[in-house]
Amino acid sequence: MLRGLWTIGIKVADLERELAFHRRMGHPVVLDETFELGGRSYRIPLVRMGDKYLHLGEQMVYEHALGQSLPVGIAHAVYRSDDFDADVRHALDAGATQLADIAVVSAGFGQRRVAFLRAPGGWIFEIIEILINLVPEV
Repeated sequence: MLRGLWTIGIKVADLERELAFHRRMGHPVVLDETFELGGRSYRIPLVRMGDKYLHLGEQMVYEHALGQSLPVGIAHAVYRSDDFDADVRHALDAGATQLADIAVVSAGFGQRRVAFLRAPGGWIFEIIEILINLVPEV
């Protein structure tokens, strides 16, 4: 079952400028690293803002699968799952489409199994199973 919203993916035009803004706002940058997925490198810092995290990036990890660039702004919601396979299957049965192959990603945040999906209305969401968690709870 989906446990709740874990983070929001935000596409930004200038990552350095955005990070400077969050630092001035007092939002701690919890992680700032680059990781590989599908032969591509992505820099996606994790910023704590209130009771949630924001993943910031100039390019989202699934964007190449869309065949078009996403606009700057909220790109996707990330939901934490207690039963990853069942939740992904349930979303697909309900009408979502899968944007990319399910993957296991490892970085400073730990290790996650991830699925990127698009709801029938067009918005994008991610379901994650946290295999190893290295990020403090907010």
